[in-house]
Amino acid sequence: MKIRMVKCNDIGIDGCNYMAIGNSLDEVEQNMFEHIDTEHKDILDNMSEHEVHHLKHRVSTFLGRSCGCGKHK
Repeated sequence: MKIRMVKCNDIGIDGCNYMAIGNSLDEVEQNMFEHIDTEHKDILDNMSEHEVHHLKHRVSTFLGRSCGCGKHK
């Protein structure tokens, strides 16, 4: 099985070396979303709902999961 990973730097959060790693796309997405919710709450609080949607979409896109339609699962 292929190991998947995404870093905060990959999705546009500079200065954080966190890396979400897992065997499944769902696991990696969930780990990254939990990290963002806890460690980057200040960033989320200053973002609009639209910007948060795009941040989450970047995680999916980086993992190769996006179909390109712009809708996050």
